[in-house]
Formats: sequence, structure tokens, C-alpha cells
Amino acid sequence: MGNISPTSESNLDVLESFFKKYPDVPKETILKQHLLSLGQWFSDAGLRAAAGALVKSYRLFSYDLVPMAELKRGEHRRVPEHFVMLHGPYGLRPVAIQTSLSPHSPYLVDVVDGRLVLTTGGRVIADVRYPKTPEYYAKSLSDGTPYHEIVAFGTFITIFRNCQYWGAREECKFCDINENARQMKLSRDFTLTAPVKSVEDVVQVVEAVADDARKVDSGPHGFVLSGGTITKTLHGKTEPEFYGEYIRAIKGSAAKPRITFEVNARPREEMEWYKAAGVDIIHLNMEVWEKRLFEWINPGKAHRIGWDNWVRWMCEAAEVFGKGGVQPSFVSGVEMARPHGYRSVAEAVKSTSAGFEYLMSRGILPRPQQWRREPSTALCKEAEQPPVPLDFYVQLTRNWYECYQKYRSNLPRFGNRRPGLVAERRLLGPVHGAYGDYVLLNENLYPDDIEEQINRRSVPFENLQGGSCVS
Repeated sequence: MGNISPTSESNLDVLESFFKKYPDVPKETILKQHLLSLGQWFSDAGLRAAAGALVKSYRLFSYDLVPMAELKRGEHRRVPEHFVMLHGPYGLRPVAIQTSLSPHSPYLVDVVDGRLVLTTGGRVIADVRYPKTPEYYAKSLSDGTPYHEIVAFGTFITIFRNCQYWGAREECKFCDINENARQMKLSRDFTLTAPVKSVEDVVQVVEAVADDARKVDSGPHGFVLSGGTITKTLHGKTEPEFYGEYIRAIKGSAAKPRITFEVNARPREEMEWYKAAGVDIIHLNMEVWEKRLFEWINPGKAHRIGWDNWVRWMCEAAEVFGKGGVQPSFVSGVEMARPHGYRSVAEAVKSTSAGFEYLMSRGILPRPQQWRREPSTALCKEAEQPPVPLDFYVQLTRNWYECYQKYRSNLPRFGNRRPGLVAERRLLGPVHGAYGDYVLLNENLYPDDIEEQINRRSVPFENLQGGSCVS
């Protein structure tokens, strides 16, 4: 069964059939994966309710299933970065979902009887919470650039907003980083249009964010540093020289934060160099495990680095950064992309599950993040890309958890964290995939006051205007 039935069966019927098919899998996981796969849409009332919410940043990729030019209500500057769903007729525990806009989605965030809710086919299936904007979002640099265009949701810093893997021969086929930067500039709704952020500006904002974090007693604060690949030089610097300047400056700032860095897999000596510069956790994002698909999906990475080197260097990096210190992302679902991906769910799940086993047994934590099928990517231009079957996501996440249980003594722990600036991003699983939620839900690792924490950090979600009763 696929994501949307070709028959007259409603989306709610499809969803409930999956609840029955996988009784051992949390309902929250199944619904979240469906929402990430198909995207969401917002009613006018749902958009109005987002006033004061943490706005979607478009920090790296668009994560939308529709081009920005087709967003006629200014959704790209109004919808929340993510939202939390909970309660409803299924008694859902809270999970956070990254916003992915699609007017064709069967899921609508709306206001019904004065409450902010998630609906499908006119039926309420969950309550919804939008996160409040952190204090630092109100501040700007001297040139008018908002702080939140330097550091998104208190954590994420896109240092280089383009990628030098250019064109069909090099660009990763699932990726819209270059197109996303172009559409942000064309929209004229974003202040920061330069592809590179200055070291001084980044440090200024990092210290302001860390100050805000201390006010809420968040514990040690961390930042994720990311950006496009530098194949030759940028501003006269090689990739390690360019990114290393930011790493050292941030680590040496008053914030003294934990640093997570996303970069290509490189030889051991380069990993040791990044470690010495101040990196604590490294994301060597492999995207897809199967060697044949790696070469098709990631032509630049395959040509310049190669599958064998990527895997070998991840294992070497694990010796440098320690158990759980290497956390590559996988774009979960591209295994089934047309025309060269697997046609069988069973084959696709088996392939990637083998990768999970290989990596976790070596103290490496793979992070399966769901593919969004952004329309400007090479994959979506190359062939029609229907939704990946929900069976794939459910089975793969279940296999990930079983593998995690097997090797968890060598991997990072989930749960037992302080709320931080954006509570749900620290207390719940990652917004872009369901693997972390699977651990938290199965093992009941939520803090006792989880709902109070989320409600307190959310914009008003009751007694709202604009909704009518859904029958």
C-alpha cells in the first residue's frame, strides 16, 4: 500500500490501516512519517495563528514540495519552522514535525472550535503547537540583517549558502541548496542574500544566542555548522581553511559551545585537524548506503571521494571523535527514487538496514532524514517522483531501532535533556526524521512535565479566531 490510495479510500482510512498493520510501531511515528512524506498545508486561520511563532528559516534546503514563487499568501515568511502535534482521538504523545509546504497534502493545519489542530479529510486528528520565537530573533546586525538569518532556531548556522558541486555532473540529485538560495534572493523577503556570512557577524550572534540560553538554564549550548562543499577554494581558502576559521572563532568565543560540523568525509589527518580546531561531533553525510545508488544520487561525492573512501574515512573518523561522535545523515527514501532506485520496499529496506548494521557496529550513528521531493531538484526534474511508500519508512525506522538497541552502548543516548531555547527541539526527537521519536516513545523517555514545557514555549493555541467546527 502506498502513501495515498488510488481508490476512494480516505487518507484517514489509509492511516488507520497502517496503525492496524504495524501495532508494534507508535502511532505517532507512523503519522509523523506520513506528514514528512506528503507535506502539510495551512488554512488562513492556521497562518494567522502563527503570529509570534518561530518562522521557517529556509536555512539550507527548502524542504517544500512546491516552489516559493507559488506561495501566494507569503507562507514562506509566516509558517513555523516546525510544529508539535499531540492528543486528538488517538491520544498522541507529542512529536515535532518540520514544516514542508504542499497545497496537495491531505493534511491541513487549521483552527477548529478555537483550537489549533491538524486535520485530514475534515476530521481533527491532533492538537497543534507552534513554538514561540526566541528573544534573539528580535535583534539585528548594524546593517539590518536579522540575527535569525545568521543562526536559525538557536542552533543552525549555514556558513556558505551555496555548494560548489555544480550542475548535473556533480550536484547531489536530491539537493536544492543552490536553487533554494536563488529563490530566497528572488523573493526579496530575506535580508541576507550574500552566500557567505562573516566570521565577526557569526560570533556576535552566537554569543547573543548563548546569552539567551543561559537565561533559561539550558545547560551547555551547541551549534550546528553547515554549508556547501568547497571543491577548490572560497575567498582564497581551501575547505578546511575556510570552515576552520569559523570553527576556531566560535569555539574561542565567550559562548564556548559544543560544535557539530557537517562536511564531506575526508582522510584521518583532516578529521584530526577539525577535532583540534574545536569540532565535537561530525556529520559526514553519506545520503544513501547502496554503492550503485550513491554513485547515481551523489555524482560529485562519488567522483571526488568515492563510496569506498567515504565508508573507510567515516570509520577512521569514529576513532578520532569517539563512540557516537560520527553521525552521518541519510536521505531516507531516495533508495526508491525513479528511475534507478529500488522498486521493491523489501529490497530498499534490506539495503539501508545493512548500512545501519555496518555503521552502528562501529560506533557510528546513522541519522535517516526523510526525503522531501523538492520540485527544483534533479531527481524531480529527471522523473516523476511519487510519494515513497509509507511501508518503507515504517519498516526502515523499526529496523533502525532494533539495530540501535543492539549497539546502543557505543552510541549516543536519547532523552534526559534540558529544554533549552526551543524546548521541543531538545526534549523531542529530530524534526526531520522519526528515529529519535521511536526511542523516546518506546522507552517513555519524556520528562514528566513535557506537555507543560511545550505549552509554555508555544504561541497561543486556544480561543483563536477564524475556525469553524469540522464534521
